[in-house]
Amino acid sequence: MKKLFLVLVASSLLCVQEAVAWGGWAHKLIAIIAESHLTPEAKALTEKYLGSPIYNHASWMDEVPVWKKNHIPGWEQTSWWHMCTVDKVGKNRFALSDKRASSGDGDLYPNLVQCVDNLKNYRNLTDSAVVVNLKCVVHMVGDMHCPSHIFYTEFEDCFPRKINGKKYRRHDQMYVYYNGKKTTNHRVWDGLSIKEIWPEYGSDYEKFCKALDTASPRKRAKMCKGTIEEWVLQNAKDIRYIYDDITPNCKLDRQYLLDNQKLSKQQCLRASYRLAHILNECFK
Repeated sequence: MKKLFLVLVASSLLCVQEAVAWGGWAHKLIAIIAESHLTPEAKALTEKYLGSPIYNHASWMDEVPVWKKNHIPGWEQTSWWHMCTVDKVGKNRFALSDKRASSGDGDLYPNLVQCVDNLKNYRNLTDSAVVVNLKCVVHMVGDMHCPSHIFYTEFEDCFPRKINGKKYRRHDQMYVYYNGKKTTNHRVWDGLSIKEIWPEYGSDYEKFCKALDTASPRKRAKMCKGTIEEWVLQNAKDIRYIYDDITPNCKLDRQYLLDNQKLSKQQCLRASYRLAHILNECFK
């Protein structure tokens, strides 16, 4: 990616009206928890640039398909900025992969690092550039921790292209049945994994925050140690087992997600605390 690509496209992107209601329930929950752990300075600056709390912008990047139809220059390059790609280098050991990025698809990791570096230099950016980089960081940190957003090159279907004349679905898009309805394992983890733990809460963010955000300051600090690269590889190691547990057309239900709730809670909190940590460091 060219240096400061997001700085260059910022003005054109901000011409898009933000009249639609942003989706992404889990993204918003992560950002709400992160918001509560921002320093006063980081909170004030993020709201100054965004015009409202970060959680109102948590799903901004998911609107890219709509923007592409409006022919916004350069933004099609971000289509794969939602996923991290890793190579298996040993038993339950992984390394960052450049296979997807080198194929022209792009990848979350290098672009998240670039956006964070841009924000650390926010005083020398235009307001519109700060806004674009900030919204991307809020979203990508969430995606980086979602169990269905790590791509493993050990699977031949890591790239959704024809292999020996046969078209494959990506391994995260494997068809499964959830409560009798056909869906994909991506949707099960992306949209249901947290909400199904406490269905009685509905979409009450306050109740979910109280139930989840219970880590001590010491534990939060421990989660935030390390680099973004180390976080990606930690996620890859912890998430990998779900692809052994799920087979094509298998039947899943709420019990499956309850059995794996430790992973769901862990990844949600890692994303929340690390997002707050990044923003606190950028807006000192």
